Amino acid sequence: MAIVGNSSLWADTFPDYLIPDILDLVLSAWQVFSKPKIDDYEVPITKRFRATLRQQKNLVKLPVLIDREIPEDDLESGTEKGRIDLRFTAGYKEDVYFSFECKRLNVIFKTGRKSLAGDYVKEGMMRYVTSQYSSGLICGGMIGYIMNSDSKTAIKAVDSQVITRCKELRISPPSGLCQSSLRPHHPQVKETTHILASQFVIHHVFLSL
Repeated sequence: MAIVGNSSLWADTFPDYLIPDILDLVLSAWQVFSKPKIDDYEVPITKRFRATLRQQKNLVKLPVLIDREIPEDDLESGTEKGRIDLRFTAGYKEDVYFSFECKRLNVIFKTGRKSLAGDYVKEGMMRYVTSQYSSGLICGGMIGYIMNSDSKTAIKAVDSQVITRCKELRISPPSGLCQSSLRPHHPQVKETTHILASQFVIHHVFLSL
């Protein structure tokens, strides 16, 4: 039976040519976003940020849909594996997307500041490594909400955690956060490469208050 329309909308992988534009969208949307309070949590931040992302993607006519808190189900058992913080889709297949897992960094508590870089790795990056999210895909993303203005310290702390857990993360050398291959001159965009069933790249965007 013939498929009527654009066959690329039924592709098995997310269009890689859109990923640089998505990274740029996240960075530009953050510039106009009404910044959160220092004690806000990830979910309310992401809920508001998605609204700004949608407004900005319409302005630049980026051909994606943006959803948040989307359940990711195990196709065999039907059980929920987790919820995707931000999901970008560009076609008709629900399991083909580019996602961001969002985590706070440099959070100020009553007892002092905590980097939460360990949570960024264990509860964020590892969800891609274990195929909880983006199973069968070749890339995904992380957003680090830096809850103060100290980007340098936050990124350094994540880099240290990535190096420490490189075997668990299935990263081959170089084992830390690497310069982005898509936005090499932007200091707050990094990437890591993981050897899973196939090579998997995580694009990291660090956003500072």
